[in-house]
Amino acid sequence: METNSSSPPVLLDTLPELGRYWQLKYALLLALPGAALLLLHVLLSLRRNAADRPLLLSAGLVLLALGALAGWWYGARRHALYRAELRADEGVVLYSGVWWRSEVWVPMARLQHLDVSQGPLDRRWAMASLSLHTAGTHDHHTRIEGLPQALAHSLRESLLPRQRGEHD
Repeated sequence: METNSSSPPVLLDTLPELGRYWQLKYALLLALPGAALLLLHVLLSLRRNAADRPLLLSAGLVLLALGALAGWWYGARRHALYRAELRADEGVVLYSGVWWRSEVWVPMARLQHLDVSQGPLDRRWAMASLSLHTAGTHDHHTRIEGLPQALAHSLRESLLPRQRGEHD
């Protein structure tokens, strides 16, 4: 398959806030087992004869710290490896994954519609996600997260007229 080398791909930059969001999300998620052990320690400390309290306390603190550090690292690494490229008149390519990496190719000819969405934290940080809905593939929905809000809207608008022109 030959590609058009006349126009280089345009990198769709994500905001650094996406990396911070992922760091916080995974740090909290991976710290949960340690927090559960600390909660168990507190509940057992209500009983006066609990002999395993020091072991639970130390294991809970270690798991809490290691989970938070591992989650923080994973969120930063995921953001560093996450990128999207717009290839003029061809489509969009999304690269993601830390351990299992993926490359998702969304051809322009398959685009049916595009959605821009924002959650509460997205609105706080002026981020948006662009959802690309396609026809005729097993991956019928691809989402580019952490785009600046203005870029997500302008990208949606720039891709939609091409589709209207092809189908009219």
